[in-house]
Amino acid sequence: MAHDHSHGHHHHVHGPTSGKRLWVSLAVTLVFCAGEAIAGLVSHSLALLSDAGHNVSDAVALGLAAYAVVAMKRPAAGRHTYGHIRVSTLTALFNSSTLVLIALWIAIEAVGRFRHPEPIEGNLMIWVAVISVLMNTVIAVALAGDAKHSLNSRAAFIHMAGDALSAAAVVIAGVVVRYTGWLYADPIVSLLIAVFIFWSAIGIVREASDVLMEKAPQHLDPETLAARIGEIEPVCSVHDVHVWTVGEGRNLLSCHVALPANHTLLETTAIVSRIEKMLHDDFGIEHATIQPEEDGLCRMAHTTTVFCSMETHSHSHAH
Repeated sequence: MAHDHSHGHHHHVHGPTSGKRLWVSLAVTLVFCAGEAIAGLVSHSLALLSDAGHNVSDAVALGLAAYAVVAMKRPAAGRHTYGHIRVSTLTALFNSSTLVLIALWIAIEAVGRFRHPEPIEGNLMIWVAVISVLMNTVIAVALAGDAKHSLNSRAAFIHMAGDALSAAAVVIAGVVVRYTGWLYADPIVSLLIAVFIFWSAIGIVREASDVLMEKAPQHLDPETLAARIGEIEPVCSVHDVHVWTVGEGRNLLSCHVALPANHTLLETTAIVSRIEKMLHDDFGIEHATIQPEEDGLCRMAHTTTVFCSMETHSHSHAH
């Protein structure tokens, strides 16, 4: 039997819908960053300085995310057989990794403030933080739509949403310092900010790492996919199932399917096309490589026996 490698070329790449929003957000963030850092130094507020540091990472995140939008539009060429779509995954991984480092720095500084508390100008701390809440909330809302289907935008969104919540916490700390004089409110809020940043960043690091390690996407179970393929007549068995994502919702699959003997090439092609259509319509698989195999023991009557082997062979996918 001739081996037919068929590929469904359905391109549903979901990148950020508006790179302009990212560039505008970057400009606004940079201006605010400078102002908040100056306010933090004047007021001696670690919470403001830590929030300014987080905003610097936001500016980097927004800049990289905006660059990724441009890079993702480059066509596949040469050795870049999948284009440059994984630039967004790399930027998301970088952004989330810097967040982890920033969270650790804030935590170390907060511990130092517990040992040696410094006077804080509560009023300035409050008003700057209020402006931060408003700015970051507006930017986060602008990016929320893209964050639903783009890891790149989601990393930038978490940066901005995290800053909005962090700034709200700074407002609370400022009020406590202003009206009670309890200086420990500042490092306590800083520690809470550090924990929130760290927790949010780890999720993005894990998801970006899963893409680079070519793990099956969380919503696509290889055994379930193999079972659904096995339900299509006259498939007898399915094995060597591999599922991975290039990035930004571009999910791919390769597998071997056993078919009864004596099928013509035209009939085999039709079966493969049915499998591709099911994978695309039901699971969003953009690109499928189906390897049909002739099985002399395979009965013409349809069976539901499915063999799913994820590690039988080592498959290398160039990206």
